[in-house]
Amino acid sequence: MARSFRIRQMTPGDFPAILDLDRKVAGRERARSYQQHVSRYLDNYFPPLCQVALDGDKVVGFILGDVKGWEYGLGPSGWIDIMGVDPEHQRQGVGLALIRAFVAQCRRQKLSAAHAIVRGGDRRLQGFLKAAGLQKGPLVDFYAPLKE
Repeated sequence: MARSFRIRQMTPGDFPAILDLDRKVAGRERARSYQQHVSRYLDNYFPPLCQVALDGDKVVGFILGDVKGWEYGLGPSGWIDIMGVDPEHQRQGVGLALIRAFVAQCRRQKLSAAHAIVRGGDRRLQGFLKAAGLQKGPLVDFYAPLKE
């Protein structure tokens, strides 16, 4: 049975739940930098693009994003940086609702677009983002491998 949930803007009080959720989804090491990211996003962008999904009063999903674009020759845009959904709530529309809330917040801020960067081989995540209404963007990634 699908659970009901609601989306709201993230607050600093959500930090502990987001860190716990991320540890559950991705492992302890990735979660170490989240508080710094979340704090920076909430301090620098108002109203914040960061959202949480709640089942009752329990955080079951989150999306972190910020505003950039001019550094890439684009207009100011919302950029999804990190998102996560509790495994018990996956495939129930939580991730899709978070993406839609992010895009809606970008519209309210009159940003030019909403972006997400995905590894080229991650077909599952690419399919999810396409299903959420995002399309392949104008940027191409170049990098220099640093292994000798």
